[in-house]
Amino acid sequence: MSSAPILNSGYNFPLIGLGTFGGQNGPKEVYKAVKVALAEGFRHIDTAYIYNTEQAVGTAVKESNVNREDLFITTKLWGNFHEPQHVGPVFERSLKNLQLDYVDLYLIHWPMSWEFEGYELCEWESRKSKSVTHVPIIDTWRAMERLVKMGKIRSIGVSNFTIPMLEDLLSKCEIPPATNQVEIHPSLPQEELLAYCKNKNIVLTGYSPLGNPGYMPGIVKTLEEPVVIEIAKKYNKTPAQVLLNWGVNRGYCVIPKSVTPERIKDNLTFFEMKDIDIEAITALGREKPIRTWKPEECFGPENAIFE
Repeated sequence: MSSAPILNSGYNFPLIGLGTFGGQNGPKEVYKAVKVALAEGFRHIDTAYIYNTEQAVGTAVKESNVNREDLFITTKLWGNFHEPQHVGPVFERSLKNLQLDYVDLYLIHWPMSWEFEGYELCEWESRKSKSVTHVPIIDTWRAMERLVKMGKIRSIGVSNFTIPMLEDLLSKCEIPPATNQVEIHPSLPQEELLAYCKNKNIVLTGYSPLGNPGYMPGIVKTLEEPVVIEIAKKYNKTPAQVLLNWGVNRGYCVIPKSVTPERIKDNLTFFEMKDIDIEAITALGREKPIRTWKPEECFGPENAIFE
């Protein structure tokens, strides 16, 4: 159960990775967290150009004793760079930041495209000023396909894509997306999307797998749900371990973020869960799913993409 699935690109995909978005002290905390994670056995690290953590990840990886071939490094293309002529140059910046010769997975971070403002890393807090420029996804995708053919990327995928978006891309692409990284937690179980992606041989990755604690206090309380606490007692695990393995047992990857050494260590725990327990947790968000990441709130009303 803890074995990595094989992506449609032919590469193994570790089911629990370390997310590197945020952190109170940003890159410094992420650098320390990645060092701990690699020492504890994590082999999948997820970052993005916009996170401003690629350099921290790259330095931590370089200082580790882990063989590059044993690592799976993901980074992402931000919306300002969707025009095909910008994909290669900004990817080269990511590659330089990471101090790598190739990345294992490169994702379109969001399906929206925004005006190019130069290659310098923009401030995350300026994101709400972005206006949509409507660059066709397939144009961006073909530029990414070229990087695969050049040997600089092993797999390409998407993030925050809906089923209609995936349908459109699959109808036009040469290299199909290997993954779709989306928000998944018990308050947003994504059952339809999960079934669709399994049918299309696309592996989902769940971000905010613990329900984004603290972001919507009193609304999304997945770690405090009585059913989660009871199941944790049943398996002698923590509620966080239960939620991560709820995802793994459903057949997708999870990328919890943490900068706390003990939590990082605890997060890399695999165990099998009974179907009745998986269903009990899934049912929590089935009737009234709650999305904590809403693009219209993060980037402005013209960026709404979810129903």
